[in-house]
Amino acid sequence: MFMRPVSCWVLLVIAEFVVPVQAEWVRHTIDQSSRGADGVRVMDINGDGLPDLVTGWEEGGQIRVATHPGTQLSKKAWPAVTVGKVKSPEDAVFVDLDHDGNVDVISCCEGKTRTVFVHWGSHDSSMWQTQSIPATEKVAMWMFAAPLDVDGENGVDLIVAAKGPGAKIGWLKSPSDARNLEEWKWQPLADVGWVMSIETVDMDGDGDLDILYSDRKSKTRGVHWLENESETEPVHAWKRHTVGGTDREVMFLALGDVNQDGQIDIATTVKDGPITWFERVDSSGRKWTVHEVDLPAGTGSGKGIAIADVDLDGKNDLVYTCEHAEKKIGAGWLSAGQSVQNRNWRPTDISGTKHGIKFDLIQMLDLDGDGDLDLVTCEERDNLGVIWYENPTK
Repeated sequence: MFMRPVSCWVLLVIAEFVVPVQAEWVRHTIDQSSRGADGVRVMDINGDGLPDLVTGWEEGGQIRVATHPGTQLSKKAWPAVTVGKVKSPEDAVFVDLDHDGNVDVISCCEGKTRTVFVHWGSHDSSMWQTQSIPATEKVAMWMFAAPLDVDGENGVDLIVAAKGPGAKIGWLKSPSDARNLEEWKWQPLADVGWVMSIETVDMDGDGDLDILYSDRKSKTRGVHWLENESETEPVHAWKRHTVGGTDREVMFLALGDVNQDGQIDIATTVKDGPITWFERVDSSGRKWTVHEVDLPAGTGSGKGIAIADVDLDGKNDLVYTCEHAEKKIGAGWLSAGQSVQNRNWRPTDISGTKHGIKFDLIQMLDLDGDGDLDLVTCEERDNLGVIWYENPTK
């Protein structure tokens, strides 16, 4: 456990003067057992109403699941198990792929492995089994996955995306028997350069889920969404709509109502640039207004992003993490104040500058049950592992 500076203001009254005092965020370690924690995804896998976490450890070559121990024990190391060992894992996500009631894990591997794996869950946590999906073997450097029933057949399919020469975003079509991995079919949808995020969300209000993603490299870079056309052409490429960011190297993205107008906006970090948020103009998903918010001086380069009401004032804030943050701020949050269109939002430090170099994907969760949202992330260069910063608002 470590103390970290600033995130919300409390008031200290001394001799009729109101003096702002910085409240510290405290860092807690969930899992520090391997090397290179690279992303954290969330699901309640045991039905206790509390969020459990899965992480791929890139350098350690492990996929690990950490189960929430209860709010009173949340500040200690969590019970965790290695559910599979694979080389160069870049992403891991929960899904009950075979509908047996046991949650499984999908991992995406880059490097020389270039394969998507299934880690089959079991009632016995020591009995996880790892198998590769043949249609993905040595095909691409796989970077991210998201479950989605694309075609309404055979249950959940998988949206997967890659990086590098010839990279695609597409879906793995599930067979009638999900355990028969030889029968999973790869259906590419669009060319990509380096996909960072995938969200399955109804972008155009037509009742089905589309694919929203951020692509940081090559001619295809930007924030885009693929219009779900599964009823007409489930095998071929879906129509791509561009939100923006084609002139910059976009990193992770987040969904949320930034300007409190009742419509869902999109925010993304930008490598060596400002946070960019895209204001939704209408429900079609085709019209957006671009806004920029500067990161404060002394931070690293933007990596993770979240839209959340950090200080419980009824207005959404922007939470960020950074890479290249040695002796710099690696995590913080920004409050818009009176206008969300102001480029200079009020910054608040979360992580401090002493520990952490490369932070990653953000989850905003109330881990200690006190009613405010804590910041959950991982750090892979200083080997802090899977960590969370305790929101001091309450």
